Amino acid sequence: MTTKSNKLQYGWTLIAHPTYQIFTNKNSYVIIDEDNDVMLRFTLQENEIEIQGANWNLNYKINLGFKTLKIMNTPED
Repeated sequence: MTTKSNKLQYGWTLIAHPTYQIFTNKNSYVIIDEDNDVMLRFTLQENEIEIQGANWNLNYKINLGFKTLKIMNTPED
């Protein structure tokens, strides 16, 4: 799977497929998939991440030590 690293606030990094779009408003983020559906909504602070909503089939990993959020899903062909 090809991924792209995206720098976020507070030293966090989002790792996801490069076709996924990221929109932000201060410390709030929305990730949009290839069908223009919202995959994930979340907010960041220095030492925490709050998931506010996620697509029913979203697979992701959060690594607090490295401050990374990795979306495991790939676009459907």
